[in-house]
Amino acid sequence: MYTRIFIAPIFNVATIADCASVIEGVSRSRNALLNGDTKNYDWDSGYTCHQLGSGAIVVQLAQPYMIGSIR
Repeated sequence: MYTRIFIAPIFNVATIADCASVIEGVSRSRNALLNGDTKNYDWDSGYTCHQLGSGAIVVQLAQPYMIGSIR
């Protein structure tokens, strides 16, 4: 029998360093959402978005995690 174990991380696992990637969403630079820079963003860089009512922002993590909150 195969048992799947989910890890509940205590730190941000949605980063490039932790092998996360944005697989759906619109941004001017790939993985801008995950680069860790929360201070420097404007219309041209540092964000990921989607059109309301259509699409989504989807982040693929390196492995299955049990996520308790998203900010």
